[in-house]
Amino acid sequence: MGYECLLTGLPDAGALSMEALEEQLDESLKDNDKEQLRLLKLRSREGACQFVLDWLDFTKAVNNVLTAEVCRKHGLDPSKYVIGEMPDEIAPEVKNVGKEADLYRREHLIDALYLAWLDERTEMITFSLENVLAYYLKTQILNRWTDLTPEKGEGVFREMVKDMKKGINL
Repeated sequence: MGYECLLTGLPDAGALSMEALEEQLDESLKDNDKEQLRLLKLRSREGACQFVLDWLDFTKAVNNVLTAEVCRKHGLDPSKYVIGEMPDEIAPEVKNVGKEADLYRREHLIDALYLAWLDERTEMITFSLENVLAYYLKTQILNRWTDLTPEKGEGVFREMVKDMKKGINL
């Protein structure tokens, strides 16, 4: 038995707050599936199901490619900043995202990659834990955009750069 009642009763991803979704999932998930959600949130590989492992691998690959693009753009050695190995094959869309100059648009493009991966990963299965975890991730991604504006993003970015400069005494 899967999560038919849970998934058919949920609104479109992003319509619930994360707090409301987490409460719903806490009431509805089996204990071992709650553990998978916890591992997903912690980004922990130990004891994680294949979906969580694949998600972590995908996000790491995307981040590595984007990091390498930024390094090349600024004349830095990517091998010093990439975590683990670079993926052998990566979609050209990911490389193109790294070339986007507008940070706000780049964030949208990255999230679009994540949402597409989640859709593709779950399109042939229904009412499973994978669908629940994908719904959770989609809601997390979409809810992030409710408060994000270009102005707030630029402010956060400038604050991060300022903190980094303090850390390296520039």
